[in-house]
Amino acid sequence: MADSPLFSTLVAQNVNAEHKGTALTIVNSIGFAVTIVSIQLASSLIDVMAVKYLFLFIAIGPPVLGLVGLLKRS
Repeated sequence: MADSPLFSTLVAQNVNAEHKGTALTIVNSIGFAVTIVSIQLASSLIDVMAVKYLFLFIAIGPPVLGLVGLLKRS
């Protein structure tokens, strides 16, 4: 995931040292979950749209959801 290092850096810089490992684990788990949901959704859409567009959906889906989450926070 292209945005994973960004989120990991944000967490590592803004979390207390005693909670850093847990916070990084949660952020990575959420990232993998978003990726899995994107892949499952894309695989269910394979009958509806061309495969070349599904790869575009998979590539931009997780980063867009991450940005939406960051925008809601601000």
